[in-house]
Amino acid sequence: MELTNGEKKLIKYLKGKGYVGTEELFRTFDKNEVTSSISWLREKKIINVMEKPVTYFSIGSEGEKVLSSGLPEEKLLQLYLSGQSKTQELEKLMGDDLRYGLAQVFRNGGKVINGNLVIDDIEKIKGHIARTRNALESARDGKLSDQEAQILKPRKGFVNEKVRMERTVKLTAVGEQIGPESLEESDEISQITPEIIEKFSEQMTLRPYDPTLYAPRYLPGKIHPLSEFIEEVREVMLEMGFKELKGQIVETAFWNMDMLFIPQNHPARDMQDTFYLKGKGELDASKVRKVKRVHERGIAGSRGWQYKWSKDEASKLLLRTHTTVNTIRYITEHPNEECKIFSVEKIFRRENLDAQHLAEFAQVEGVISGKGVTFGVLIDTLETFYHRLGVKDVWVKPSYFPYTEPSLEVHGTFKGRDMELGGAGMFRPEVLKPWGIKYNVAAWGLGLERLLMTVLKLDDIRDIYRNDLSFLKERRMLKNLFEP
Repeated sequence: MELTNGEKKLIKYLKGKGYVGTEELFRTFDKNEVTSSISWLREKKIINVMEKPVTYFSIGSEGEKVLSSGLPEEKLLQLYLSGQSKTQELEKLMGDDLRYGLAQVFRNGGKVINGNLVIDDIEKIKGHIARTRNALESARDGKLSDQEAQILKPRKGFVNEKVRMERTVKLTAVGEQIGPESLEESDEISQITPEIIEKFSEQMTLRPYDPTLYAPRYLPGKIHPLSEFIEEVREVMLEMGFKELKGQIVETAFWNMDMLFIPQNHPARDMQDTFYLKGKGELDASKVRKVKRVHERGIAGSRGWQYKWSKDEASKLLLRTHTTVNTIRYITEHPNEECKIFSVEKIFRRENLDAQHLAEFAQVEGVISGKGVTFGVLIDTLETFYHRLGVKDVWVKPSYFPYTEPSLEVHGTFKGRDMELGGAGMFRPEVLKPWGIKYNVAAWGLGLERLLMTVLKLDDIRDIYRNDLSFLKERRMLKNLFEP
């Protein structure tokens, strides 16, 4: 049986002994070397390792305080012996300490009669004080016995109690039978370096390595899976030629809703779907005039929504309900530009929280604007995007959104599950013409969490955000997990 020098040292030390604590071994040998040797010898059945929980006590903050300033019952006894017995006077002298002192005195035979403290057995109180002080001193010195701990534990802050696993090791019968000739140490090479390679000879001993033996698991730090997935999506969009936009979480209803031709009486604007904030936002007067007109009267070929538009309603502040607000702001500022833009950011909606819905979630928003951009270009782009993420079967269904026409829902089969992936469509003329945007604009907004749940084999969307350390440590990296 192959043994390293560290293992040989440990075996020789344990010969003829019973169980030896690891703390003793750490004082005798290098801690890292002996820890490794214990692991290997345990696997080789040469030593037994026993683990048991051991309780340790240390003095608490309140215990430190009363050890230096005096126990409440100790102060009370001194005042009593000096002739002070009226509880009213004692309270003036002791303050809050009086009630703690009385509690201990009552447990040891004291009482209050007609507002006066009476102690029949002074020696009993003195014995209690002496035992408590001795226990506190033992706790301070790290020598508190279990019996002394029972004196202090009922009193808050007097003693701290901790439990840790104590390991002891002992040679097995196999280990005791290993002869001295097998325990002779030799020059051993445990790590190959360029210098070792240059001077290596047959006389040198390489430390044996057995890949079948136990090795501790290595659990490195990982990026949170949602952050990792967002980076995967960003890479796909950038590789497809899109430019990334960043927006702000707090928006006005004007940019979030009105600029997209969402009527002010639309259900999406109700408190059930939107988080509104206190205060009002400032609006650009020229933009307000155009939006008011298109909502109330429409444009050529459109009658608008036929209602009285309210600037006060449009000025309300809210948490954005979609990232399309980033898109509309960009294309109105660049009306003559052909563009491919996207954003991957958090959005917020007043949802009833359950296994499939959250009030905040990530959305990837994409837009293509330019010559020859059609509904077919939109569908082709969506298929390409999802194919890059591993969704091989993608299909679309007709749908309705206030600011796109025609509109569609994207569906796909991913890892054997059919799921709705998001919504898309062509921006309506009411969204584009007021700003002189001369190209067609294809847009989509897609959720990310459902895909991620499928990859991580989760049934509850809330598990993504719980930050359970065991889940984060054990999970595999997402790279390549989107392949079928």
